[in-house]
Amino acid sequence: MAEAKLTGGTEDDRKEILRLHEKYIDVNTRFDWEGLAPLYSPSPDATYFNLNGHTYNGRDHWIRLWKFYGQNVASTYWTPFDIGGAVTGDLAVVWCHRKTRRQWTGKEPPPKNINYDGTEFISRSTMVFRKEDGAWRVVHAHFSPADSGPRPGGV
Repeated sequence: MAEAKLTGGTEDDRKEILRLHEKYIDVNTRFDWEGLAPLYSPSPDATYFNLNGHTYNGRDHWIRLWKFYGQNVASTYWTPFDIGGAVTGDLAVVWCHRKTRRQWTGKEPPPKNINYDGTEFISRSTMVFRKEDGAWRVVHAHFSPADSGPRPGGV
């Protein structure tokens, strides 16, 4: 994995959070919902914002999405870079950019054409981890497309 810059928390917590983040990147490649289940919190207040623009409430809702994608999308590894984050107490956040390619393989057209043509694209990821019963779990994720065009106002 690319060098990560996490601040705060203990070394053990930072290592575990980065291990779980890497595990997520790995299972995301295959939409391996069974591998995802122990990473995401079972808490009903967990909320996830997908790259498709929709909100998913709870782990089971997200798993239903992955089951759909697993049948309709072929993806490559989502290579993370610019990894950063912070750990404080029982809460941590990890952010990064991710580079990948994916192809729509479904019989019906994709619900929204967001980079399903096999060309490389970059997305942004923010994942919030919470320590639950002594284990770190993802309670929020926010994924969005990156834009390589000019910044508004040249900023």
